[in-house]
Amino acid sequence: MDTNAHNPNFLIEKLNKINQNINIMVKIKKIKKDNSLQSRVYEILKNYVISPDVPPGTRLYEERLAEGIGVSRTPIKTALSRLEQEGLVIINSNRGAFKVHLTWKEAIEILKIRGALERVSLEMAGVIDDKTIENLIKLIPDADSLRMPEDIVKYLELDEKFHETLVQSGISKLFFKIIKNTHDLYRMIGLIVVQDNERAGRSIEEHRRIVEALKEKDISLAITRLNENYESALKTLEERYKAFPSLLL
Repeated sequence: MDTNAHNPNFLIEKLNKINQNINIMVKIKKIKKDNSLQSRVYEILKNYVISPDVPPGTRLYEERLAEGIGVSRTPIKTALSRLEQEGLVIINSNRGAFKVHLTWKEAIEILKIRGALERVSLEMAGVIDDKTIENLIKLIPDADSLRMPEDIVKYLELDEKFHETLVQSGISKLFFKIIKNTHDLYRMIGLIVVQDNERAGRSIEEHRRIVEALKEKDISLAITRLNENYESALKTLEERYKAFPSLLL
């Protein structure tokens, strides 16, 4: 049995080959057509679209995607429509579907809004309980464990949970809902920012410093260090953009 069959990264790689019009036979194990079919197709396409290996503006051909995943075009259409609502895909009735091409201004706005929501959440919380601090510590890995590209992707998931946990420490359910609504766009930007062990290592250290301040019950210091974490991410994003202008409009 192919153990990679349900691995999103494996499927992303295969779909990339299809979109690049490489004239080879791509073998992808067909997914079972059960009640969860639509949600699984959605998750596969979302991971594919978010991937930095798929350039912004890439056309998403329904027929090729359906062939690659092993489904009809109906669940592909539904998934693309949902991704359009989430801001990850643009659908033009005459030209088809395309991966969104964020502008520099939009990327900056997303990071700044997320940072502002987290700061206000910490201010509203006042004091972070020990259980939340324990959960935050569990989301900070050893930098030496990040050896392979897939380790960086796994760290990004921990990074997202770390920041979402900070927001949950506040008392506003509305703030957390806004954070969840921008989750995938934030992840797309995160994949641009955290592309190597060096940036991941800095991020890990910045998270440790935030938690240290929380353990000392010093919310003001924690907010200062949270600001430093976001400023560092903004600086790295600017460096990436200068090196690869096509990443953002």
